[in-house]
Amino acid sequence: MISFLKEKIKNKNLNFVDLIEGIPEFSNDNHYKKSIELWGKGNHSSNKDKHDGGDTHIEKIIEHFGEEDFKKENFLEIGCGEGIDLKYVIDKYMFKNVFAVDLGENIENLSKREYFNNINFIRCDCLNLPFKDNCFDIIYSYGVFHHTKDFSQSLIEAKRVLNKNGVLIFYTYKEHDNKFKKLGVYIETLLIKLFSKLDYKIVKVLCYILTPFILFFFSYPAQLLKMFGSKNFYKRFPLWWGTSPKNIIHDLTDRLYAPINLRFNKDSLRDILVNLGFLDISILNVRDGLFCRVKKNEKK
Repeated sequence: MISFLKEKIKNKNLNFVDLIEGIPEFSNDNHYKKSIELWGKGNHSSNKDKHDGGDTHIEKIIEHFGEEDFKKENFLEIGCGEGIDLKYVIDKYMFKNVFAVDLGENIENLSKREYFNNINFIRCDCLNLPFKDNCFDIIYSYGVFHHTKDFSQSLIEAKRVLNKNGVLIFYTYKEHDNKFKKLGVYIETLLIKLFSKLDYKIVKVLCYILTPFILFFFSYPAQLLKMFGSKNFYKRFPLWWGTSPKNIIHDLTDRLYAPINLRFNKDSLRDILVNLGFLDISILNVRDGLFCRVKKNEKK
């Protein structure tokens, strides 16, 4: 681990370093407080063994972009959450060095799990990665950058630690065209403003209260359309897969307690990536967001 880090760090756990604990910025800044509470103590704190394959985010990414990028030496995941995609990666690919970073304190528990023994975990902010320049052949991140305080800076940092000709693959929220998703985003924006000053536990209770309405107006109509064969239409509904409050509560809290939810269309995202100097930009418009694969300029 040490050879990849910008400076020497004392760590008692051989495969875990915490660069956030005790730093005032992360306990006083409302953006970080909410992020850590939501993803470090709330939605990503269960650390259960699940998703052995067939239902992971990264499989969907690989389905679109192929797996050639994953046949490299050094891999970094930004925002590893519960380690679901990370487990898939180490089970299927033979990376020489694997690193995972996350803002949440739950990442330490991941580092103690037996099948993650050879993974290097670092609790840090993706706006200030602790790695030297030009470290990684591939960086993967799903649903992280659009929640950060500075979207462009998160990409700049990822680019900095990529090797020359290294690849960054990520998913981000998109601006929706259809009326149902637009309505969902409008309601989401209003509720985020209403919930912005509330405690996570209170917001979670309110989300449970909201779930019957979400299910009745969005999820169940979508399921009915699916039953009657409208395969090209039912997935346009927000939370179309929902069958019970428990089934959608994490998605609701993800959206409604998040400190920020940025959204882009293909053109606006491409403009950002071009301005930051990325090459070979590929942006795919998938059901609920944008899959993006970019390459670091070999001269930078």
